[in-house]
Order: sequence, then C-alpha cells, then structure tokens
Amino acid sequence: MVITRSNYQQLFQQEAQRLSDIEIESPQYSEISFNHIVYRPLLSSIMEEQILHTLAKEQIKRLVKFGGAHHEDVVKRLSDVEEVFTRAQLQPSNKLLAVQSYLIDSAEKWFRYNKSIILDWSTFKIAIVKAYQPSLHETLLRLEQRLQLCDESVMDYYHDKIHLCL
Repeated sequence: MVITRSNYQQLFQQEAQRLSDIEIESPQYSEISFNHIVYRPLLSSIMEEQILHTLAKEQIKRLVKFGGAHHEDVVKRLSDVEEVFTRAQLQPSNKLLAVQSYLIDSAEKWFRYNKSIILDWSTFKIAIVKAYQPSLHETLLRLEQRLQLCDESVMDYYHDKIHLCL
C-alpha cells in the first residue's frame, strides 16, 4: 500500500488526536504501579523500515574486502565491518555468514582452513585479529611514521594517531 502525503498527514493527525485523548492519572506515591502501558504510534511506518533496510544494504555493499595483505589493517577493517553490521542490525550468526563474502585472497583461504574452529562471530573476530595483526614493531613503526598532512585537520590527525595506538 502506497501512502501519499495527504494520507500520511491524515494518519498523523489521527494519531495525534488519539494520543491527546489519553488521560493520565498520577497515582498517589503509595500506589505507584510498575505496569506501564506503552503506545506505539500507528505510523511505525513501513516506509521508514524500507528506507533503513535500503541504507543498511547499501552500506554493506560498500564494505571494502579484506585480503590479509601486509598493508591492510585488520583491526580497523574489523571495526568498520562491525559498525556497519550493527547499524544494519544483523544478528551475530548473520554477521559471520555475511563477513565471509568480504574475505579474499589469503584471508579467504585462512577462513576456509579454520572455519571448523570458528563457531560464532566472537570467535571469528578474535581469530582473524590473531592471524593478521601486525607485530608490535610494525605497529610502533607505523605510529612513528604517521605525520600530519598539510591539508589534514588536527582532529583527523589526532583520531588517526589514537586509532594506531589501539
């Protein structure tokens, strides 16, 4: 069913009227009730859900694939993936299924050989960081070599340096 602007306004007015007709009685302090009634608006709009679903799909499509190359930051990539999956409201079991399509090259082979011990999303995150996390020396070297670019804001530089420390 397509909701036009006039239908939307009419539904909004009906919901506003319904909510304004609710009488709220304040109980005496000795009669406090913990059985609250929550009214959900009629406009828990299908259109809103469709828009959120479309945005989530687009964000998931734009995720960068991880191949496990020396220059790729597994912690940053995992953080980005986790953020997008959380916004898309994926369940942990679905996160594990979805992330497999974003592994390429050595990371894909690594997963194929280790999937028998990777039972859930949490196990996957720990295992992939162990497998592809750079050595402490490499991390410190990257931190030391990271200089502020001439057109880079102080905040961007600061946040990037902080991320290198994590």
